[in-house]
Amino acid sequence: MNHLVASLVLVILSITAVSFVDRAGVAAESDRRAVAASDAPETKADVPRWVLPDAWSVRMDGPLGDAYRKGVERLRQDPYRSAAYLRADLSFEMTRVYTNYSGDISGRFIQIASLTSPPGRMEPETLAQLLQDIGKYQKADGHFGADVDWSGPLEPPNANEAVKLPIFWGHSRLLVGLLEAHQAFDRSDLLQIARRIGDFYLATADRFLDPAREPEYRSTGTYAAGYQTDYFPGIEGLAKLYLATQDPRYLRQAERMADFFQRFDTLPLDHSHGNLITHYGLLLLYEITGNREYLDRPLRRWHEATEGGYVWPMGGVGERFHVNSSTDEGCSEADWLRLNLALWRFTGEVRFLEMAERLLWNHYAMNRTDNGGYGHHNFVCDDVGPLEILPDFTEAVWCCTFHGILGLETLKSYLVVGADRGVFVNFPADVEAAVPVNRRRWKITVARKDRPGAVTCALRLDPAEETGEVPAVYLRRPDWAEGVQAADRAGRHFPVVAEGGYLRIPVRPGADGEVLVTFPYVPRIEDRRLRRLSIDGRAIGRHRGVVLFDGPRLLLAGAAEQRPVLVLAVDDQGRPLLTDGKNGAYSVATVSHLEVEAKEAAEALRGTARIGLATWDQTPRDAPAVFVFDVITVPSSSGLEAVEQK
Repeated sequence: MNHLVASLVLVILSITAVSFVDRAGVAAESDRRAVAASDAPETKADVPRWVLPDAWSVRMDGPLGDAYRKGVERLRQDPYRSAAYLRADLSFEMTRVYTNYSGDISGRFIQIASLTSPPGRMEPETLAQLLQDIGKYQKADGHFGADVDWSGPLEPPNANEAVKLPIFWGHSRLLVGLLEAHQAFDRSDLLQIARRIGDFYLATADRFLDPAREPEYRSTGTYAAGYQTDYFPGIEGLAKLYLATQDPRYLRQAERMADFFQRFDTLPLDHSHGNLITHYGLLLLYEITGNREYLDRPLRRWHEATEGGYVWPMGGVGERFHVNSSTDEGCSEADWLRLNLALWRFTGEVRFLEMAERLLWNHYAMNRTDNGGYGHHNFVCDDVGPLEILPDFTEAVWCCTFHGILGLETLKSYLVVGADRGVFVNFPADVEAAVPVNRRRWKITVARKDRPGAVTCALRLDPAEETGEVPAVYLRRPDWAEGVQAADRAGRHFPVVAEGGYLRIPVRPGADGEVLVTFPYVPRIEDRRLRRLSIDGRAIGRHRGVVLFDGPRLLLAGAAEQRPVLVLAVDDQGRPLLTDGKNGAYSVATVSHLEVEAKEAAEALRGTARIGLATWDQTPRDAPAVFVFDVITVPSSSGLEAVEQK
């Protein structure tokens, strides 16, 4: 069965150059509250006014909703049912991993549990236990953990001495967690503890921001216990502490750290999680100060990472911020998601939403366990990047599970947003949310249906309060869509208008006004740098080291060899024509090597040497899965006959 959706009437849209630029910035005190655009610096005089809904008020359904709910439920399970386990990096009352990262596990748990707790209620019950009397573990100088001589060397020669830098990493997570709990539960005691951590950063600043000590800082490396990995993520918490207290000392400290960070912020480095958190903190500084430098630096990092091969075809990054990292990390994928969402808010450029979508349907899903946790896989790489994902998976209960849920919690507020121009649907995903538009709230419901070769979204608009002027509804047109069809409930098709990467959809209130928007797609071939290949559909072609997508999803194969050679028939526009196989996979012809004769390649299309290609949800997890191929493309129909005659 030919998977090309030739029967659909494609309405190909030209996209006009309308820029939607955010004036709201990254959520400051909590990603749960709605953020008015007028609270933040402007980048243009005529930009829309984004308003993000409170994450708690957004219902996310479908695969993303299932993943989110499983993740929140994971917080109720072992090892998180033990308050002693959670606070051991503060109290040292039991032996577990990473107690020297004081505040890491405890702070992460406090943050995500506070964000996902119902309003006014602490869930799970270990959250209240962890927060009870937490301040008693704080030292006189404001830090948590072992007693430390801060003036001594960063890596003391005596193995029994406390290592300093991991304490800073843990404090960066604990500071954010305490502020999130203060915001959620109105706990002034937690704010005071957070202030003392901020004061600790101030008191030790000259020791850790000394240009004369730069060689010492660099000697620690760039992995998990390195100076730049552990120290600079504190920018995020200090910026949020300033917003909670309006104490300018904390803002000055965050800016001083951001300035010094430039000395170390180069790729490649060994810990993408720490680097991406720091860039997220820079965007918080942009929100607060309006200093364009704090936006430009994350934009440059994004460009360097995507153009340099540090972002992989499935949309994520490695644990080490290298082109060919042998492991990934759920924390890094969550940070990359949050950074892309925030960059969209500041620039309005849909490329950041496109990257987030690629990540969500591929690498984010690959990194998730069946129980809702996150962790890491191992990869086989060459010098261009990963080739193969290995079956062994480790759930990182000490970090990735928390951060993976945090990424989805953040996403909830970005699926649908309000603006003075109307309602903007940023992702074709199952969601229900009430968003403010010109001082009135409207409920938007998006129901997604997937079928071979197309995604259909049913859009419904309802007033959430006293009705007013009906807002316009804008739906982002995915970059993987070959076109668009729009129809009313009666099946009558109508054209839609394209504006700046979005489609203006005429949705009327109520069930009768529901609109169905269908995005047909076909398989495509990309290089390993996220670029779609232009295939000549009239001549045989040979393509080394490419990846295949079916709409938004990467295709993988269980194969004994890396870079198997596939033979694909293509139509006259160069689009692959895939044949359905077993168990949701495609059946694709293979040959022994890329340089086989044209006639042999054409004959292989009708041969029995086949391989199955499937998306991640259909790929067996008990064997290696390859996703980089060498491909021979062969013209279909008359073109195929001509090749065979040769």
